[in-house]
Amino acid sequence: MKMKRIMTIVVAAFAMFAAVSCSNDLQESLNDLKVRVAELEALVSSINDYYSDISKVVAALEDHDMIRRITPVQRGDEEAYLVTFVSGQTLTLIQGIDGVAPNLGIKQYDDGLYYWTVQYGTEEPQWLLSNLGLKIRASGLTPQMKIDDGWWQYSYDGGATWTRLCAASGEPGKSIFKNISISDYFVTFTLANNNVFQIPTEQYFLRVVERCNTFSNDLQTATAILAGVDTTMAVKSITQIMEGDEIVGYTLLLNNGKTLEIRSGKDEQPFVFAIKKDHSDWVDYWTVKVGDGDYTWVLNKNGERSMASSMSGTPRISARDTLGALYYVYSFYPDINDYQWLRDAKGKLVPVSATDNLRLFQAVALNADNVALTLADGSIVYLPYLYGANPTISFTPPKGVTYNSSTYLYSEITANTEYSVGYTISNPTLNIQIDAIGLDGAIVKEVTRATSGKTITGNIIFSTPATFSANTTTTRVLVFMTWGSSVTMQVLEFKNKK
Repeated sequence: MKMKRIMTIVVAAFAMFAAVSCSNDLQESLNDLKVRVAELEALVSSINDYYSDISKVVAALEDHDMIRRITPVQRGDEEAYLVTFVSGQTLTLIQGIDGVAPNLGIKQYDDGLYYWTVQYGTEEPQWLLSNLGLKIRASGLTPQMKIDDGWWQYSYDGGATWTRLCAASGEPGKSIFKNISISDYFVTFTLANNNVFQIPTEQYFLRVVERCNTFSNDLQTATAILAGVDTTMAVKSITQIMEGDEIVGYTLLLNNGKTLEIRSGKDEQPFVFAIKKDHSDWVDYWTVKVGDGDYTWVLNKNGERSMASSMSGTPRISARDTLGALYYVYSFYPDINDYQWLRDAKGKLVPVSATDNLRLFQAVALNADNVALTLADGSIVYLPYLYGANPTISFTPPKGVTYNSSTYLYSEITANTEYSVGYTISNPTLNIQIDAIGLDGAIVKEVTRATSGKTITGNIIFSTPATFSANTTTTRVLVFMTWGSSVTMQVLEFKNKK
């Protein structure tokens, strides 16, 4: 009996000790929770600012705004970016703050727009809803967060009403932006759910527009040429179009006073415009081929085929932004803002790429009697020279050297070697002068000249550099032909033999 009483006392003492210990642990947990909640309350302002920035980014995306400048800055201990939009809006973006539970995020809905979501623990994100049960647009309203009486609450009406989300446990969550990456073309935002959206830079968009404008001018040029080709159209003079040190085409002055800019293109174009004749009515119409598809008629808003005539309007190519991606569109003069999306054979939009080459003309060749214009579809238009107006010059490559009329490039030359390029000037005027200078290590030694009837012939003798470096594989000779107040320049480019 005495032993039983002793055991009872021992058990009771142990229970009292355990109760005191559990009470201490509970108190420590409560104290720790209070500290974490207090820390969260201090971060509420920063959290709301972060959500506000998210809303501005999504609004810029949906409003088709673009980024004018983005500059790295320091925000406290974190690296951030100062972003200036074309609209004039500025904001500071960080990769993301340490998230809080519950996690707020954004997600694209079936309508293509972004809405706020909320995620509890490891559950799937669900739409953050208003009191009426409606999804909340991420670009329209920014949820305000606060902690009240130990509960997370949010408001979507500027603080007029508040809705409880969950207890403020102080557990860590996720930031909305998992990563922000920057290039010359886009700023790419990767969300916590690994979905990605992009906002294009103004610099890239303007470059695309310039490229489209050049191509649209090519379309007008082709219309003018093909609608007016007859036995009276001829080329009076030719001037090279230079971009840096590269010849990209020619400006042709016609005998009717019109000036045509012809630029030569490259392979791998995203689409090809061409003029095709419908043999049922023998009328020329514009057609387009996207990728490896077939040529299809280019239709206007009324669903009618666009005739390749200055009377019916010429297609104008441009680009439009649709939620972070640039796609090609086309319209017709004079209603250039009434555009249609350019689509492939499957009806999909044709995206813009940074490497796209938009050219209507594959090549421009200066022949002895004419200018040959090769269009993208392979057809060739010949424009004769107007004899009796201005002189023209042609060249004969040195022996053993090949010449590519599409790239205007002489190849298979060697270093420290003397070469002679023959030239012929047709329809020379009185006192016409021919001069040449060397670039990139080339040295012009002599320019010979002889007159025979109505032509002037001669040779341009030059030597190549003593060596070619890994970064310099070509050398050039500039040839100037001067008469009266006029001058033309030709660039002869010679490529190192490998």
